[in-house]
Amino acid sequence: MAENIANNNANHDGETTLSLLPNFCDVRNIFFVVLFTEILAIIFAMAASSNSVQFWDYLALASLLMLWIALLNSALLCTLRSWLNKLKPTPCMMLSYSLMLGVSLLVISLANLASSYFYLDQGRYDLNSLFFIRVMTISAVIYFLLLRYFYIQRQWRINLAAQSRAEIQALRARIRPHFLFNSMNTIASLIGISPEKAEKAIEDLSDLFRASLSEKNMSLLGEEIELTESYLAIESLRLGDRLQIEWKTDQNLLNEEVPALCIQPLAENAIYHGIEPLPEGGKIVISALQIDNRLMISVANPLMPEIQKAKKGNQMAQDNIKQRLRLVYGDKGEFSINETKENYTVTLSIPLT
Repeated sequence: MAENIANNNANHDGETTLSLLPNFCDVRNIFFVVLFTEILAIIFAMAASSNSVQFWDYLALASLLMLWIALLNSALLCTLRSWLNKLKPTPCMMLSYSLMLGVSLLVISLANLASSYFYLDQGRYDLNSLFFIRVMTISAVIYFLLLRYFYIQRQWRINLAAQSRAEIQALRARIRPHFLFNSMNTIASLIGISPEKAEKAIEDLSDLFRASLSEKNMSLLGEEIELTESYLAIESLRLGDRLQIEWKTDQNLLNEEVPALCIQPLAENAIYHGIEPLPEGGKIVISALQIDNRLMISVANPLMPEIQKAKKGNQMAQDNIKQRLRLVYGDKGEFSINETKENYTVTLSIPLT
């Protein structure tokens, strides 16, 4: 349950990455809270009862009390989440722990008060009873484990974000040595015969490196497309007619935010593994379209015939993009590969805001 709550709150916002408490206002999180509470109620009823009649009695009482406690705690943390998440982790955990224990105490006290009106043996559930001690002890243990899990999840998100930033920097650095030598040779050869093309190539190269030196983890789709176009323009000078490019983009999506460097590395892979090994070259198809309420980004390239050996990549770019999709979108971001005998297609599926 806690893992599902954490995944539901994965977000590209830095505040969310640093947040300790998940969003208990989310309907899906409430569903997991109720489900988890009912499972605990069933376990406690099975442990405390000796026959089927007792089981249903215990289950009814445990469900009633535990659901009230769980839902009141969810409502309280939903209301105070923004304020609590502004605190440092230790004060946030201590205050949240105290508030949740207070809710448990309030519910048990009200249950004890109500029992005096519905039961003849009015001392059955008084505040000093074993029942009260059990409920408060169980609550204390569950709250401790839950907050501890949220703390570990927060540390995991912070470490993953740091690792992602480091890998983005490595991916940016990888752009330079991979094709810089060939690009400079191409530009040098153009200076004497076509200075206009050489000048345009230098401008594209400058744009590419300016973008690659940016510290942003997120960028607009339009910026990612421009970066990829600059890269492909330089490669077109080197490969000539062997490289054909087809774009399929929805102009209404250009202002959507996407992870930085999510298209250019895939285009680079498509050229290195798909176009360069083919003597006749081929076509790269890049699309950015809306399907339902999702942005679908795909890069497709031809493959060599089976009898030939294609270059074997280390999949650094793909693994990097997969990890960053998970960091930014959680389970909502998808990365898929469709490989046939003739084509290789990589697709990113991103939820639209």
